[in-house]
Order: sequence, then structure tokens, then C-alpha cells
Amino acid sequence: MEARLMFPAKEAGPILDADDPLGHQTAQRAARPAFADVEGGGIFTERFWYMGTNAPAGDIVFGAGLGYYPNRGVMDGYAGVTIEGVQYAFRGSRRLGAAPFETRIGPMTIDVVRSMRWHRIELAANDSALAMHLEYTAAFEPNDEGLDTLEKEGRLVSQVSRFVQMGHFTGWIEVNGRRHEFGSGNPLWGARDRSWGLRLESRTDESHPPVTRFRPLLFMWACAQFEQSAIHFFLKESAPGVVRFVVGDETFAVGSGTASRKVSRVEHDIEWSADPYSQFIAGGRFVLHFEDGTQKTMRMRALPGKFFLKAGLYGGYRGWFQGDDKGPLHMSQVRWDLADPETRRELRTLAEQPMEFDVDGRLGFGTIQGGVAAGYSKYHEVQHLPVM
Repeated sequence: MEARLMFPAKEAGPILDADDPLGHQTAQRAARPAFADVEGGGIFTERFWYMGTNAPAGDIVFGAGLGYYPNRGVMDGYAGVTIEGVQYAFRGSRRLGAAPFETRIGPMTIDVVRSMRWHRIELAANDSALAMHLEYTAAFEPNDEGLDTLEKEGRLVSQVSRFVQMGHFTGWIEVNGRRHEFGSGNPLWGARDRSWGLRLESRTDESHPPVTRFRPLLFMWACAQFEQSAIHFFLKESAPGVVRFVVGDETFAVGSGTASRKVSRVEHDIEWSADPYSQFIAGGRFVLHFEDGTQKTMRMRALPGKFFLKAGLYGGYRGWFQGDDKGPLHMSQVRWDLADPETRRELRTLAEQPMEFDVDGRLGFGTIQGGVAAGYSKYHEVQHLPVM
């Protein structure tokens, strides 16, 4: 008998501790299982993502992530850092084999030590110039993005469930034999996200076409961490005020019992840097409107560091795309001088951009990923540069 696969519901249940480790079968939360159409064009993916920067300087930027592709029998990941204008990264891929839920790829390991509270990222000694041992400790309750669903002609082609959580990283990163320590007095301020579901990837590797063409679009994915709260939002617009997707909230300290406040609308006035290769934000402001009728103006100022996400194969890099089967175990390393024009052209725009945020004199730190595609009726000064 031919199986009939049903579309999942478009509303998510609450985030549970069981949502943190690997092992989802649909985009639904662990408490609400459902079937998904796996023939709609998406690749079922579970992903861990991490970033951190030294505050207030923002000249060291760490990034790491892991992708799990059960339908392809593959796991891949990366870990790296930008320091003194050079980005270093380890990348690896393995077949799942008999250890599908073991979050280890050669010398790289990501451990969910305690769901929603404590993770460990480790890159043991390897052939690259890089090693690290970082402990993530949650400072705030998760910021819930819910489900982002895309259907075309009645077919589900993408549906991703995601939450973001902000906190601090302590431990060390070693580059070329020099160890940089991050203790409780000088942690990396950062965030992590956890996502799963059917995922469509944008292809931006021009060495291996076709390359994804974008309709008029502005997207902003922001994480801002303050002493007393954390603000996250994801905005996609096809024109100023014409929203395709918006989700966000302000959350409070772990265990505080304070309910989160949802963002209902985001206004923006962005100042762009005069970078010749990438769309980078220099500063500007967001006006956040909350469902309870209040609003906050969040001003921002770019910090000097960058971590380009080609290190994690976002969009693909030189013919290697996320989820590709590279054999039983495949590892590589990169060292990118970010002052080199040819390197910058290849790395394009998508990057962790550390920011200093200011809300009524309260300073916070975090990151933005963002860009604007040609045809969007604002910010024409950067639309000749790659959106991602």
C-alpha cells in the first residue's frame, strides 16, 4: 500500500528539554509528533549553531555548528575563530553508520550536557592550527521562533522549528599554539540556536552553479544580550513594511519565572558600511513593537570582528554543500586572511557581525546576520553586493 503523508500543523507546542538533543522526526516539538512531506524539496536537517564574541571589544569572534541529515546518512560540522583579521576553521563530515546520534566528527565534539542549560564544544588536537574547549552556559530562557513554513501549490517544501538561547562561553581557544582564555570574568558573550525540520538551502557558491536568485528581500536575524534580558528577532520583508515573516521576543533570566514578551513588528533604519565586497551593517536602529503595546528603540554599532559562514558551508564552498556525502570521514581546514580581496569576494556577505546594542543607555552585545536583495525599495546603496 502506498503511504499517504500528511502535512504537519503550522503551530508549535512549547519548547521542551527533549527538543535539545538529536532525534527529531518532524519539525514539530517533541510533544506533538506528526508526519511531513519529505518529497517537497526540503532536506530534513537538525542543526546546532553557536557564536560568541569578546565584549566590549568585539574583535574575536567564535563560531561552531553541526548538521545532522538522517535521510542522507550524513553528519557535518565546523568550529572556528576570527582573530587579528584572520579566520581559522576546522570542517568535517562523516557517515552516520552505527552511531547516528553521536555528535562527534573526528576531533570535533558537541555535547548537550544538560538540555537548555549547558553545552560543551570541543576541538581536540588535529592537523589544523586550531583547537578549543568551550563551555556554554545559558543566561536566559530560550527565544522561540516557532515554525517557519513554506508551501507551494499545496505542497510543503520547507518547515523549520527553531529556538535561540543567549548565554556565555568560557574555556579556551588555541590558534597556532597560542591559547586565548575566557574565564567567568571575561567570557565570550553569545548565543546558540537549535533547529530541525525540512530545510531549503540557498546556494551561493558561484564556482558550482546554479546559484540561488533572490526576489526583492530584506532579512535581519538579530541576537542582543543585555544584563537583564535578551532580545531576538527574525524579520523578512519583500518591501519596507511588507512582511513575509516576523518573529521575536524578549526573554529573561533562566529560572526567573518571568514570562517572555513577543515582538509583533520591527521598524528599521540601517546604516551600511562602505565595504566593497559584502553587505555589512555599520550601525542604525530598530524600533521593536511588542504585543503588549510597548515599544523599544534598539540602537546598534558594529564591532570590528566578523566570522564568515562559508566556514560552515552555508551556501556551499568550492563544491562542498551541507549534507554532502564525503565518505566515512572527511576533514579539512581553512585559513582566510580577511584583508585579501579575492578571499572576501568568495566569502560574500553571510557572516556573524558582532554588534554593540543600546536600549535607553543599557548596553548589550550580540550578533546580526542580514542582507538586502536587489529590488527592495530601500537601501539601494548595497544591492549590487551579494545578499548572502
